[in-house]
Amino acid sequence: MTPSTDLAGIAAALGDDVGRVSCPHMAMVLDSPQELHPALAAFYSLGASRNGWMLHRSLPGQAAADRAGLVAAGLDVEALEAESRFTLSEVPVTEPPETWAQPFLPLIENALRDGYEAVWWSRFPVGAAGRDFDVALEYDRAWDDALHGRRAVSLCLYVVGQLGGDADAAAQRLAEIHDGVLRTGPDGPTFSRSR
Repeated sequence: MTPSTDLAGIAAALGDDVGRVSCPHMAMVLDSPQELHPALAAFYSLGASRNGWMLHRSLPGQAAADRAGLVAAGLDVEALEAESRFTLSEVPVTEPPETWAQPFLPLIENALRDGYEAVWWSRFPVGAAGRDFDVALEYDRAWDDALHGRRAVSLCLYVVGQLGGDADAAAQRLAEIHDGVLRTGPDGPTFSRSR
């Protein structure tokens, strides 16, 4: 893992309250697709260390690749699944944004009833430009509306490396609908709260 996506770096950037006191809906800006699985492994490891129940949502046909990437990045997926603390599922994006989050809401209550502090979840990455970015923002806005105030820590991933100087503009748009933006960098990750 690189210093920008390791567990200690992510934990330091987010602080002690995330998953315990606060449950933010965050965006994470990655410089390259190679940062994806290390960042996710660090995020889920932090969730596990804070008594979280974890769910990763892969696109159809991508679960095996995501599982292999998480394992290669150091997440003990098999052990977490054996403890019923982690689920990796393929989720087609067929629901409209307004109802996208609804099937996931009961999972929060189930996890809390089972004694977990919060649900930690993330999803497949999206590029931070063009039509895919605009559509992802619609889904993230609906996700935020449905989950705000619930015991759920959400991480929405965006790859911005190809944007160069426009990466800051993309991060600003993400900050408008997320509680904060986590950014990778050579000195480690930073987390900027936006609300």
